[in-house]
Amino acid sequence: MASLLRLQALFSLTLATPRRLPSHLRCAAAVASPLPRRLPAAASNGSPEQRASETDLESGLYLVATPIGNLEDITLRALRVLKCAHVILSEDTRHSGKLLQHYNIKTPLLSFHKFNEREREPIILKRLHEGEAIAVISDAGTPGISDPGMELARLCATEKIPVIPIPGPSAAIAALSASGLPTEEFTFGKICQYCTLHLSIVIILSIQ
Repeated sequence: MASLLRLQALFSLTLATPRRLPSHLRCAAAVASPLPRRLPAAASNGSPEQRASETDLESGLYLVATPIGNLEDITLRALRVLKCAHVILSEDTRHSGKLLQHYNIKTPLLSFHKFNEREREPIILKRLHEGEAIAVISDAGTPGISDPGMELARLCATEKIPVIPIPGPSAAIAALSASGLPTEEFTFGKICQYCTLHLSIVIILSIQ
């Protein structure tokens, strides 16, 4: 009888005092009972039509670098931003359409080039103030570097709108690294026509 009482007391103490399971049992329990996952806002508020970008991206201007020759030269982060943005500002919608089609990206394109950027800027700023996430891409490389986007980024910074760079390929750096020219100091621009021509030739050869 005394032994039975001791067993009952031990069993009660075991139930009352939490104990760590061995590691292999904890893993098995975790697989059997996964942690609850947070539902996207679109699912939780009963609005399935809400775009994924509203939950996946913070509002702001995203400067997205695109391939300079090979469509595979793009980051996973860049692809996610392009898929989730409300709209993509593109230097040439026909050219950029090939990139988006290659990766099955359905985000709407809006032309944004040196001939219409002044006209587009007030509309874009209004959409950004309303909470949209807007991506900017050029035909190749990083927007704003000898491509449209520099002035828009400046306006966003002035109006306290987040500007988020999404790094990627750079034609100038790629060419310089393979050119054999000194890399300790260099100038990007039209100061040296010989260097510009030399780098242009290297770019053409390197992306074939």
